[in-house]
Amino acid sequence: MTTSSVLLALALLATPGVLTAQKTASTKKATPPAAAPTSFDSFLLLVSPRDTITIKKSLRAATEAETLAETRREQAETMRLGALARTEAKKVEIGRIKERITAAKKENRDADRLGLEAERKAAEREIELLKGREELRRAEIEFEIRRADLAALTAKSLQLELQLATRRAARLRTPVGGAGGASLDRVIGELEKQTLEAQREQAASSIDVAKTEMIVIDRRLELLYAQQSVLGGN
Repeated sequence: MTTSSVLLALALLATPGVLTAQKTASTKKATPPAAAPTSFDSFLLLVSPRDTITIKKSLRAATEAETLAETRREQAETMRLGALARTEAKKVEIGRIKERITAAKKENRDADRLGLEAERKAAEREIELLKGREELRRAEIEFEIRRADLAALTAKSLQLELQLATRRAARLRTPVGGAGGASLDRVIGELEKQTLEAQREQAASSIDVAKTEMIVIDRRLELLYAQQSVLGGN
């Protein structure tokens, strides 16, 4: 065997190893680097964090809303009593008109009697309108009571959320681990639970407010139709 043949044979024997090494190198280049392990908080923030300034602003608004609802309830109660008083006065007026109608009949004063009958009908229609107003005021009173309840529950949930935000801020300043950090974690967990429960009560109360508001709107529509009917002479 010549020297060149020997060299060729050695080259062929060495080729698989070279190809394997090249393939391995190519594979290493094609494989993307493994993602670095990420750290995450094992406790989910179930109450979305907000800054204390925003929470305090919402708390002031809730307190003002409760005061306003109470003022409106008192106004509605005053108007309801006014409607009742006018209804009673109108009933007395109708009684007197009836007496005059009876007298006109006895004296055969038909023109007077017809005029008095028209007065009586007008007074009776006014009583119906007054009853509608009284029912409307009752609905408005209930509505304002519900709104005051909602505002109070909103204030309660915001007060808890404010405490939660304050404790969370304190936790960030506390070293990880240790008895102090663990104690704060327990307090934060309990505050988060109480805040969520208060928010649930608040949401349920908002449904009651919406229902009573619909009743108020229905009463207003009924009164509107009644007034239009009276103005139309029906």
